[in-house]
Amino acid sequence: MSDISLHVGTRIKKCRKSRNLTIEQLGKIINKSKATISKYENGSVAIDLDTLYSISKALDVNIMTLIDYNLSENCGNSESGDIYFNQSKIYMYYYDGRTGKIVKTLICKIPQEESGKNSPVKVIMYQGIDSFETPEKSQHVFIGDMITYDTITHFILTNQVNNTEKMYVCIFNPLHANSRAIGMLSGIASNPFFGPIALKVLASNEILEENEDLLNVIKLQPLDHQILENLNMLFINRPNSLFLKAASSETTPEED
Repeated sequence: MSDISLHVGTRIKKCRKSRNLTIEQLGKIINKSKATISKYENGSVAIDLDTLYSISKALDVNIMTLIDYNLSENCGNSESGDIYFNQSKIYMYYYDGRTGKIVKTLICKIPQEESGKNSPVKVIMYQGIDSFETPEKSQHVFIGDMITYDTITHFILTNQVNNTEKMYVCIFNPLHANSRAIGMLSGIASNPFFGPIALKVLASNEILEENEDLLNVIKLQPLDHQILENLNMLFINRPNSLFLKAASSETTPEED
């Protein structure tokens, strides 16, 4: 049993369960026995490319969702038309008031041919991770496009377990390459309620120390509440500066 086969099998099992399919039902769709599907999911049998494609089609997920093993260590370095977002990894943070914790999210560029300015760049987003070193253990996996303009970068993403869940992230491009970027994430919330939400996010080209300074940036402040009350909208203002330290406990993986 290889680590890659185990990873792919775990992904298949998670996606299958999200579609409310039994092992037997998935087997019938791709013309494989129940025993074979079980071996795929526990990683004891390697899957050929044709079968893997059939499984991704049956589960209605992007095949990258199943084969993203160590993708974060080899993610692409495609030109995106902006100095700041030319790095291959983006470290994003937001505060979840339901749990009272900072949520870490990693965005990786999917390796591809170089694209021109303002052209979409394919990305995979690992939302809700304990450590940037193990993004494959994320709560959710999204795949979509990053589109960068002079002042704004957009991320339009789809949850690979539940395709009805879309995520949109809009970020101010920072004025300097070593600055942090502030923006807004919007999408659908689940437990304990279900409905559209929007919240502050902070993006960085390096891992940040999770402290009060970071909390003060990503939590809604009195001025935010005042604007919300007066204008009936959540407005994310670009701060003059974001003095946040890089984390010493985790180091950024070496870029290609």
